[in-house]
Amino acid sequence: MGNIYKVVCAVYAETFKNLSPEGKGKTKNNTILMGSYVRLLEETQPGWQKVAAFGIEGWIEERHLGDSPGFKCFYVDVGQGDGALIEVGSDADGKKILIDGGPSDNLSRYLSKWQYKYQFNNNTTVHFDYVFISHFDKDHYNGLIDIINDEHYTFGTIYHNGIAKFNKEKVNFPDDYTSGLGRTEKAGKTKYLTTSFDTLDELNALKENGGMLDLLEKFVSAVNNASAQGRLGNFMRLDYKGKIAGVTINALPFTIEVLGPVTSVVNNAIAYKYFDDESHTINGHSIVLKITYGSKSFLFGGDLNIPAEDHLLEHYGGENPFEVDVAKSCHHGASEFTTAYMAKVNPLATVISSGDNESYSHPRADAIGCAGKYSRAERPLVFSTELARSTNVKTDEVKYGMINLRCDGDKIIMAQMKEAVSEGRVWDLYEL
Repeated sequence: MGNIYKVVCAVYAETFKNLSPEGKGKTKNNTILMGSYVRLLEETQPGWQKVAAFGIEGWIEERHLGDSPGFKCFYVDVGQGDGALIEVGSDADGKKILIDGGPSDNLSRYLSKWQYKYQFNNNTTVHFDYVFISHFDKDHYNGLIDIINDEHYTFGTIYHNGIAKFNKEKVNFPDDYTSGLGRTEKAGKTKYLTTSFDTLDELNALKENGGMLDLLEKFVSAVNNASAQGRLGNFMRLDYKGKIAGVTINALPFTIEVLGPVTSVVNNAIAYKYFDDESHTINGHSIVLKITYGSKSFLFGGDLNIPAEDHLLEHYGGENPFEVDVAKSCHHGASEFTTAYMAKVNPLATVISSGDNESYSHPRADAIGCAGKYSRAERPLVFSTELARSTNVKTDEVKYGMINLRCDGDKIIMAQMKEAVSEGRVWDLYEL
């Protein structure tokens, strides 16, 4: 039969070592998640196909094989930060999306050494339709710099929240900047940040104006290079008024709604409400995304904090656009949350992305507890990339704690790898 491949089109499928004449599996030998490629082998039985996947051969029901995967989200263990990859549909009609990139090279290595290893080995490009940078803190965008510089990748649009960071200690720090985020001014009794950027030209102008943080200058250089090489289509700011057009993938609607940041206009300039300090302001104005596939929805809120959540709830009033099926916990499981906001989100499952920086002590006990309490599930699920990470005591090899999500538009399963594999069954798997 040669190297003919199909993808698993059920949210997950079991394979079996052998079959009885009636086609009933005798011994399970693997669980394969939706979207995984399997190689078809010569042997078949009515309703069954023998396949090879992940070094294991087994029988799988033919109805679980197809050509187009559904919705897949990989919450990558990037350490103390955020980084997620979303793939929906096939290469022909689907989308590839990155949401943040973590503080180091974990995401880059995952993409090149595992997820897109075949493309790298064959020197073919990988196209990301959208890259979302929730905000410009190192633990959310530093890991994207190497990815943007890598000529194996092309990009449709890089989206950002429009707030730059500056170093007050630099000799060329502008005199009119009143904070490390730029100019602030009062409108009535409210303080606003009024320095922002939309396009790449505007970001370059801020760089030339002086005082920009060295890391952000490095990012600007990477984006300029990708643009000059024709690998980047667009670069633009998002806020709650921004809309990303929905499409149909696998005959199901796929949409991305932008719920934040909520901005204002002060003296004809885009303005961001200034929260308690610089950190609360840039974190609190993270891009907030609600992604929907079929009847299921997923929330990404960057590093929202208490004043930001109050700001969002006040803006939306009696509306509740925040309720979803799966939520990425804001700010790595910090205590900086409001129970009112969590009650609005009301998910079935929560994913916390954190690392080993003990000065933060993430995920905090109250964040884990409230993620369970403010859930509409009878048995709430709380996943943690850090808690899912393990080390082989014999080899010291780190098994990173990635959380896998699969959705066919109607059902969702979430899985993490077991610390010890038993007879090919590698997943600790839950159906929502």
